[in-house]
Amino acid sequence: MSAALDLPASLTRTPRAVPADAGEAEVRALLADLDGQIITLVLRRAELARYDQSARRLSGLPASELAWENAVLGRYADALGRQGADIGRALLMLSRLPPAHASAGRGAPQKE
Repeated sequence: MSAALDLPASLTRTPRAVPADAGEAEVRALLADLDGQIITLVLRRAELARYDQSARRLSGLPASELAWENAVLGRYADALGRQGADIGRALLMLSRLPPAHASAGRGAPQKE
């Protein structure tokens, strides 16, 4: 695993050079593939984070832990600079459980 982002080594290796004769369509196909991989990883991260938050709630703890979230932001900032912290914040927001009281007493919308 990479210490910076806790990613498998296969995702942190040096990218292959784009062939000099690669056309726009080929480069965009590579980018689209990479976007798909990133989306898959973001969804997996959100799933794991929500599991962790649920376990914390069931243990009577707050769903989130500020020290942990600050460490996440620090890892992204260290690896990617100031914009990396923005990415980290976006990931944390995408990974949050709704507040415990948000769904209390609410069912499916009623048809009128």
